[in-house]
Amino acid sequence: MKVSKTPKNGTNWVKFAGLASQWAIALTILLFVGATIDKKCISYYTTPIFIWILPFLFIIISLISIIKQTKL
Repeated sequence: MKVSKTPKNGTNWVKFAGLASQWAIALTILLFVGATIDKKCISYYTTPIFIWILPFLFIIISLISIIKQTKL
């Protein structure tokens, strides 16, 4: 009896199935954290920068991670 194995250069796409919900939760949390940091540092900065930087960094880092994981 043969057991079918995943191809060597194939990717298990099931692990990416819940990625949209993970992104939504992480981005929501990072927006609130960024807003909180901006409120505490309002005397130093006139424009809210952490509310933009934190989600942007998360998106870039997670996209790089996905590209590395799916690279053939």
